[in-house]
Amino acid sequence: MCESTVYSMDGIKIMEDVISIKIEGDIINLADVLNQQNRLKGRIVEIDLDKHNIYLDLIKK
Repeated sequence: MCESTVYSMDGIKIMEDVISIKIEGDIINLADVLNQQNRLKGRIVEIDLDKHNIYLDLIKK
């Protein structure tokens, strides 16, 4: 499998083993291999397929 790790632009790890990302406007829905979910407000800035890293610019609520 190709799981990814999601980080904020500050370098803070948000979630590991992510296998699903769904975008609904400025809402990013993440799900990992155990189907644990995380719902964040922001945008995807970078996807590094080689290192399996995804970087998000989060919008503070």
